[in-house]
Amino acid sequence: MRLTLIILLAMFALVACSQSAPSVTAKAPAKNTSGKKYDAETAFQPSNAVMTEIDDLLVRAEASDKLALIVMGANWCHDSRGFVKTLNNKRLQEVLDDRYEVLLVDVGYLQRGRKVIERFGIPIIYGTPTVLVVDPRSELLINRDDMHRWRDAARIDVNEAIEYFTRMAKPAALLEAQKAVTADSPVLIALYAEINAFEMTQAERIYQGFARLAPMLAMDRAERPEAFNEEWDQVRDLRYQITDDLAALRSEAKRRVASGETDIALTYPDYPPFSWE
Repeated sequence: MRLTLIILLAMFALVACSQSAPSVTAKAPAKNTSGKKYDAETAFQPSNAVMTEIDDLLVRAEASDKLALIVMGANWCHDSRGFVKTLNNKRLQEVLDDRYEVLLVDVGYLQRGRKVIERFGIPIIYGTPTVLVVDPRSELLINRDDMHRWRDAARIDVNEAIEYFTRMAKPAALLEAQKAVTADSPVLIALYAEINAFEMTQAERIYQGFARLAPMLAMDRAERPEAFNEEWDQVRDLRYQITDDLAALRSEAKRRVASGETDIALTYPDYPPFSWE
């Protein structure tokens, strides 16, 4: 009798397991990448579902009361690899594990990632890596003012990185970011819209440059045409210069509105055309 009961219980357990098996095959959210070691040569991998991965990241970050850290880079990029090596630092990983959910996004040869950056209110990545610190509830980009600094990540000391991401995780950083995008003055709102339109025009030029350079960038260095370096430098010069110019324009607009001016005409930089335009 006891043997028969044991056999029946075992059969019931087997049936129960087989009935619950389909839930195991359901698509799992993208894994949190904080707290792990990265291979600096292969850390960025292409994905056909990057926007879903962004959604999953934000859900995890909100559920765990953390910030979302999105690293947009590429394995061919020296500074992207440098940033990945920095991520492997044990002390920095402790900060990330405590306050961030992390996702690495491959931008390929600068032809991918547009939807990701536009989701957070920026028309284009101006360098690799571009590192986004995002509040998952509002999807506000907390480090908009200085996210471009990481395009020189290979030269940034790990202690500076630790200080930066510790500071960005404090409530004060989110409050400052909220203030930066708040404009009650109709004059300032109009000026910001004007500056954004100027940025979009230049971003489209840079995208065209990216499209031109991408096939050459994908080649072995020895096979690239002679014009590559010159054309790369032209695009690089613009994407480095424009971030400073945009920051100066927004700062000037805010300052002049605060001083009581109403009839404000900003002077916009006149960038030279690319050699192929």
